[in-house]
Amino acid sequence: MGLISRRNVWIKFSEWMKSIGAPKLREDKFQYLSANLNLYIYPDALMEDYLKLCPLDQTWMGLSHALRDKLNPGFQLPEKLRSLPGKLIYFSLGSIGSSVVELMKRMISILSKSKHRFIMAKGHTLADYELPPNIWGDTFVPQIEILPLVDLVITHGGNNTISETLYFGKPFIILPLFADQHDNAQRAIEKRIGLRFNPFTVGEEELLNAIESLLLDADIHVRIAKISKEMHESKSMERVVNRIEEIAENPTLPPLIEQK
Repeated sequence: MGLISRRNVWIKFSEWMKSIGAPKLREDKFQYLSANLNLYIYPDALMEDYLKLCPLDQTWMGLSHALRDKLNPGFQLPEKLRSLPGKLIYFSLGSIGSSVVELMKRMISILSKSKHRFIMAKGHTLADYELPPNIWGDTFVPQIEILPLVDLVITHGGNNTISETLYFGKPFIILPLFADQHDNAQRAIEKRIGLRFNPFTVGEEELLNAIESLLLDADIHVRIAKISKEMHESKSMERVVNRIEEIAENPTLPPLIEQK
């Protein structure tokens, strides 16, 4: 998003927030800071060195994950893919990425040459392209139900997908498009738990070789399994809930503070 368009969006959002009686937004920021409790959602293993470089004050707490409830507990592997050989891979570029038809066609052309099977989130451009025999997709797919079934994830790298993929212990290839996705892709490289490529320029051989490399990389699976175990055992949700209850029972500060 360009600087001008971002500014215009912020102005409109700020005006709307004021119209409903909310406190003034911080300049060029889309969120408030609370005087009582602020939350971030990110796996502890990816956050720990950040916190050493930039410690947060006592109002901040982290959630290792915040997985959504299951949306479709009856999901079954589509018949189209059941009889095919190869590993099972989940592909999703998010709602915005999937709306870029030429990009999706490019990715499908590459993945059609893989010996593996793919489940694809196609978004609302479902009718704009056909899927080859080794790819099944739909407008919406139940990601939480699919992740435990697959061997690898190819994603745009949004926070939710990164956390959910690690929670289920899967390696990933990140094709970032904008915002936090680039930071998450860099984290994957730094922590040696995934690979990143530019979705618009990555070559066919380059991407197909990366898929094979990650599927066969025993070390990366060990690192991700460790992170997954830590996320499953995390007590961060319990600590956050306890803190919220403490604040509710002993309110000593206004719920929001305005900052310049």
